[in-house]
Formats: sequence, C-alpha cells, structure tokens
Amino acid sequence: MFDFNVLSVTLLASAGQGVVLACLLVTQQLNVTANRSLAALIVAVAVYMTPYIIGYAGVYDRWPWLSFAPFDVTLIFGPLFYWHTLALTGGRLGKFWTAHFAPFALQFLSQAIIFPWPLSFKNWWNAIAHERFIDPFFAAATFVSLAMYGWLSWRRYQTYRDWLRDNRADGERFDPAWIRNALFAVAAIGTIWAGFAIANALDPARDYFDQFWLYVGFGLLAIYLGVEGWRNANHIFPSMTEPSPPEAPISPVERPVAERDWAEQGAAWAGDIERLELWRDPDISLAKMARALGANTAYVSKALNEGLDVSFHDFVNGRRVEALKRLLADPSEVRDLMSLAFDVGFKSKASFNRVFSDVVRMTPSAFRRAARLKQ
Repeated sequence: MFDFNVLSVTLLASAGQGVVLACLLVTQQLNVTANRSLAALIVAVAVYMTPYIIGYAGVYDRWPWLSFAPFDVTLIFGPLFYWHTLALTGGRLGKFWTAHFAPFALQFLSQAIIFPWPLSFKNWWNAIAHERFIDPFFAAATFVSLAMYGWLSWRRYQTYRDWLRDNRADGERFDPAWIRNALFAVAAIGTIWAGFAIANALDPARDYFDQFWLYVGFGLLAIYLGVEGWRNANHIFPSMTEPSPPEAPISPVERPVAERDWAEQGAAWAGDIERLELWRDPDISLAKMARALGANTAYVSKALNEGLDVSFHDFVNGRRVEALKRLLADPSEVRDLMSLAFDVGFKSKASFNRVFSDVVRMTPSAFRRAARLKQ
C-alpha cells in the first residue's frame, strides 16, 4: 500500500530520534521551561519533516486529501529557540509573549482553514493564491524570523556571558556555550535552506525529491538539539536577576557617585578584599562581595571596571592565582595541586587549570617545578 523506502525511512529515523529525545527533555525536573521549549522546537522540526517522510512513501498519492494538513510550522522555530535561550539564562518572554507566536498562528491558520475543504477547492485555492502569494510570503517571513530571533538569542548569550564575567568568579563553569553552538548549527541549516530556496526559484521543475538532503539536515539538527539539550538539561545557570543589597544613602560629607575617584575607591576595596581574603570563598559573587564590603553591586562593579580596569571574574581569580603561586613556590608545601586549588577558592579542576594557564601562561605543575628549581 505504501512504499517506505530508504528516503522516507531515513527521515523517519532521524525525526523519531529527535522526538524521543524531546520526550526525555519534558520529563526533567530542573530547567523546566527551558527544556520544554527546546522539546517543543524539536517536535516542530519533526512535524515540518512529516510531509516529506510520508510523501516519499507515497501517502499523498494514495490520500491526496492530506494536502494543506498544517505541517508547515516554520514560523515557530525562532520564537521557541529564543524562549529556550531566555529561560536557560533566567529571562522571560515578557508581558506580551503571545505576540512572538502570532506569525506562527497565521501560518497555521492559513493551512488549517483550507485543510477540511474538498480536494477540488484545495487545488483551485493553491493555483490562484497559495502557491503564488501565501507560500512565498511565509517562506520569506520564516527567514526573517530566523534571522531576527537568531540575533536576539546571540545578543542574550553575549549579555549573559558579560554578566557572568562581571558577577561570578567561576563564570566559565556556567558559560552556556551550547547556545552558541546551537546557533551556529541553526545558521548552517538556514544557509543551506536558503540555497535550496534559491535553486527552487531558479528552476521551477525541481520537485520534492530534490529536497531530500535538506531534510536530512533538518533530521540531524533535531538529533543534535536533542542530544545537546539533554546534556545540559540539569545544569543550573545563575540568574541575571541575582539580588543585591540595597544602596546605602550618601552621607552629607560623601561625594556624589559622579565625583568619586573610582581608582582610589577600587584600591581601597581591593585592600579590604585582600585583608578579608574574600576570594577564598568558592561561591563568591559580586553581590556577596558587595555585602561583605558594606557597599552595593553597582559601586563595587564600577570601582573594579573603571577604577582598576579589571572585571570581577579576573580580579578574584587573579588573587587566587597569586596566592596559589606562593604556595606552589613554597618547598615546604607538600599538598597536591587540587588541594591547593580548593584552598584558594577554585571549585573544579577544569576552571583551576584554565584560569591558571590563562594568567601564568604555563600549567600549575610546570610552574611548581620551575619555581622550586630556582630555589
């Protein structure tokens, strides 16, 4: 009855794996909104592949009434990925979140309204309106949507990375590089997709068999999003809405913020931080440091960035590295590297090795050997 050949089976296998991974994402108890929005995106990609999965098997030839089934859901791709990016980094779509999905609703209705009609009407509508105007409009809108939401997601990713650098000493542990990599993957598929669209426009004789490799790409994208999403499903990322202490009122003798010497203030606070050894706290954050100094995050951030020309991340880890260098150079210190790293505030081997190598330009073990050879 149907011919599930190598073309349809290949696409079915990739889409099916994506849907299975999406189901696993939905079951996770952490990052619920982020995981479910990503799962919805994977399912949407699988739905978009469905006409080709069943088309290559001859389903449309046997049941032509399936034409205009609302499988073309491309305008939901961008909003769902942006929603995932926001949710993963502690953001929300906002009060008017439904507006993000309005274009998709129009796209869906343009198919769903026509779907129940007789085949003769569908063929007439396709000839006079859908193929000539509606389909090209939504195709163009899809590329605009992907570009816009891709840019918004990239901007959010960059903002979050900057926030981590200014507020967390262990920011590299929470860098959502998966979002960056996923954006590159989506951009690659989008570029290939645009190439196919141009080829179709230049050669109207091309049919859906010529689109096979494009949909293989969509299947691989669904699997990639599912696998990487699963790997990050339970990784908790700090929220950019981390509370900070209230600003203290300015006393009559205190200079206004605009007139402060931030270099002087930064040096004073750096001395306090060194005296209190706040950098030894493995969970130190800008808000936590500000509380210890009796200040607020805005003042401390300004003192570090403008006064000392250093980010919070680099300032704290610089202090840790200097303390660690003294320990490594001490011939009486026999503890292993990780014990020393934990002692000065590092939380993981990966962040310890990365930060030390970036600052000193050599590994901790190499530095220890070199320092002791000089003695």
